[in-house]
Amino acid sequence: MAAKDYSKLNKQFVVIDMYDDSEDCEVQAGVAIPAEHAEAFIAEVERIAVEKFGGATFSELLDCDENDESMDASSKKNFSDQLGRVIAAAERIMREGR
Repeated sequence: MAAKDYSKLNKQFVVIDMYDDSEDCEVQAGVAIPAEHAEAFIAEVERIAVEKFGGATFSELLDCDENDESMDASSKKNFSDQLGRVIAAAERIMREGR
C-alpha cells in the first residue's frame, strides 16, 4: 500500500455534542479529508444518519418539527445528564470531603 500523503487531507471535521461546554467539549469523532470531497462527505454523513440511524437533517427539522420536539428532547437529556454529574459530585464530596 502506498504511503498516505497527509498534506492532501486539508479539511477537518470534528463531531461534538452542541451542548458540551465550548471551553471543555468532548470530541466524539474527528476526521481529515481532501477539501474537494467535503460536500460529498457531508451529504454521505447526513444520508447515513437518516437512513441507518433514523435521524433527521437540520433542514428536515426546520421544515417538519414545528414544535421543536427534537430540540426539547435534546435539551431535557442534556439537563438530565448535567444534573446526574452534579449529584454524583455532591455525593462524592459528602463521602470524601473536598
